Formats: sequence, C-alpha cells, structure tokens
Amino acid sequence: MYSEHAQWTPQYTVERVMREHIETIECVQARSACELQSFTQNDSGVAVTLVDLRTGLTSEVETQYIVGCDGASSVVRDLIGSRLEGAFGLSRNYNVVFRAPGLAAAHSHGQAIMYWQINGEVPSHIGPMDAGDLWFFMPTGLAPDVKVTKENAGDLIRRATGIDLPFEVISVDEWTAHRAVADKYRAQRVFLAGDACHLHPPYGGFGMNMGIADAVDLGWKLAAVLRGWGGAALLQSYELERRPVHMHVLKEASQNHSKVGAALFECGLEDESEDGELVRNRVGQRINAEKLSEFYTLGTILGDRYLDSPVVQKLLDRDAPPRDFLNYIPSSMPGARAPHAWLHDGSSLFDHFGRGFTLLVRPAEDHGDIDAAVLHAERQGVPFSVLRLDNPAVNCLYEHRLTLIRPDQHIAWVGNKWPKSSELDVFAMVTGRSSRINVRVPNSEESIHE
Repeated sequence: MYSEHAQWTPQYTVERVMREHIETIECVQARSACELQSFTQNDSGVAVTLVDLRTGLTSEVETQYIVGCDGASSVVRDLIGSRLEGAFGLSRNYNVVFRAPGLAAAHSHGQAIMYWQINGEVPSHIGPMDAGDLWFFMPTGLAPDVKVTKENAGDLIRRATGIDLPFEVISVDEWTAHRAVADKYRAQRVFLAGDACHLHPPYGGFGMNMGIADAVDLGWKLAAVLRGWGGAALLQSYELERRPVHMHVLKEASQNHSKVGAALFECGLEDESEDGELVRNRVGQRINAEKLSEFYTLGTILGDRYLDSPVVQKLLDRDAPPRDFLNYIPSSMPGARAPHAWLHDGSSLFDHFGRGFTLLVRPAEDHGDIDAAVLHAERQGVPFSVLRLDNPAVNCLYEHRLTLIRPDQHIAWVGNKWPKSSELDVFAMVTGRSSRINVRVPNSEESIHE
C-alpha cells in the first residue's frame, strides 16, 4: 500500500542529512546562528531584517515569500498576528538522553524501538536513540513536586527498569504537551508550516509526517506561482487542505496521550499471585485494544484527503470513504492520496510520476483526448506528463480511465474523457487560476457504454 517503510531515526541524524543535502543546492543559502527580527511586506515582496546572533550585526534580505517553520515558539507566527488556540499544559514531560553500555543485553525483551514501563513508581518510556549505546528515557506521570535533573535521572532510570548500570546522563530537557492550532496560517506573503501552526502530544509519531506534508503541499504551490503557472487560489488552498488534516491528527494524538503508562497502571500489577496474574491479563488486553490507535495508524498516516479544496475536483454524486485510523482504504477519488502499486519490473508506481502533474491513463483505443490534454498543458505552461499503464493492479485501484495526479501525489481530477476547454478548463482549476467548477463524472459502468 506504500512505497516507503516507516523509519525510526533520531532528529539529529535527519537534520545532519538534510543539512548536507542543502549544501549541495546552489540556489540555497543556509545561515546558522541567524534570527529573523522583523519584516515588512507589500504586493511585490517582503523585506526581512535578520540578525547574526554571534556578532549582533543586522542584514536585510528581499524575498518573494516567507515560510515560518520555526516551531512551537514561532517568531513568524507572532509577527503576523496569528494565535494558537486549544488546550495547553496537558502534561509536564522530560526527555533524558543517556549513554548505557550493556543495557540492550541486560533485559530479556528483545530488540525494539521503544519499551513502555508500566508500574506504580516510575512509569516511563525508554528506547535506543541510535546505533550504539545512546538511549532516551521519558518518565510519565511524575508528581508535580518531582523535577528531573542530570543528577537524579540515573536513579529514576534504575527504579523504572530494575537494571543497575553506570548510566551517563547526557542531557535533560523539560517540555509541556499542548493541543493547539493557529487561527490563521497566512498573512499575505507569509506562511506558517509544521509546529509553528499546530501542536500536539507526540504519541503516535505524527509530527514529522505532518511537518513534511505541510512543506510538500505548500512547496509545490509556491513553486507554481513563482514559475508563473500557479494562480492565487493555489496558495489559498494550502490552509484549506492542511487544517482538516491537522485537526484530525490533533484529536488522534490527544486520545493517545490520555493512555500513557501511568494511566494504564492498576494496583496489584506486580503481585506474584493469581490476583496479580489476573490484573496483568486485564491490563494486557487493555493495552492491545487501546494502543492500536498509537502504533497501528496506517489510516491516519496515509488517509489525508483534500475533499473541500478549491483546486480539487468535487464529485457531487459521491460520498467520501470512511476515515479509519487502523485501516488505510485506498481511494482514487479527487483529493485522496494516489493509491500505490508495485509494478511487474519491481518498481514503484510513484517512481513513474513526473515532477509536475501526471495523467495516469488506463488502456483505451482512443488517444485523441490525451493529445488535447498535452496541448492544454503546453498552452498554459503547466509541467505535465502522461503515464500509460496496462497493469491489472493499477486498473483495479484507479476507477476512471483518466486520473490527474498532482506533484504531491494527491489526485486533482478524474474522468473518462479529457473535457474540451469550453466545458471545463481542468488545468485552470487545478492550478488555482479559476474558481472550482463542480461537475458530475460518469462512473466506470457508464463509461463502458460511451
């Protein structure tokens, strides 16, 4: 159902890989220890004032757009007058990073990316940070008067694990869980993405997925406008598409947060008796049922749908498929993520999509309307490629003869024949240069009789 498996990688590794790649891109200039101080904007651009935190010197940059990816304490968010709304202070938490040679072999639970420790004394999560002896430790449900420090963290780890090793505590960071979303994601030429516009507890691991998906959605749209083939509605669609996704994930993550280790503990859990065994069985059943929505979430990860976007075709006679956190239900409806399939040469279907819009064509004798689609794209300067496949799996997943797929792998339009421009200018709609036109698309059975 997907072309890439999930990855468990520490953030510092991801940032190193990204930084190394950025340095190979000639048109990108990365500045460290540099802070945005202020900006002014008008119809033609943005004037930005930056300050070098090492020297205190300021500099001016002229730019077309700003995207504030500056996290929970976003300066850009404050400067555009956007406010976070929601529930704050859901819990007080600590991230402890420590070095523990021999810890992986000191328990009998096998290899895992995370271990949940459910007890009445120090309920917590613990797991390897990376290859080697570096681990993380996160106590949950600490009493309000308990403060974790580098001095006492080692003792907490010993009490939580029951393992006595010479732990070397590297760092202790305190953080607070919130559930909040910005009241606006944009002010003219300035946008917000990632944690700057949505905050939620980390349970479920949705944060990186959402931040990257924000960047992908906004990135191709900004590129389209800067290159002249994207219209105003394309940028307007960013918040309209992403906000419903954020609200859905905020709900899922908050529900997961309510079922952390401390909430799963029951008295008698560690008793070596028949009653203790009954308690453990009961807690085990609860864990299997209640933690599904945190660790088995393909529907949440892949089920994003932009059904009410102004740059996505609206099918008036079709209801959206149900959203299920556990089961991902592939859909070829406009707005949905393009269903994935493996091709017979071992390649991924997604690897055959172009860098712009891709028209996926099911087998048919008449290709005259495909030539018309190519001509329409050329006239409007829209990057466009045609992908013709005769593959049983793909034919089963894609209901219509024609499926127009955006650069972000979401479906923009479907049909059984490319319409004349006088009927519907597809590219004007999906690139935001005209208002959305609602049209009824014939289903597969009807197309056979055509």
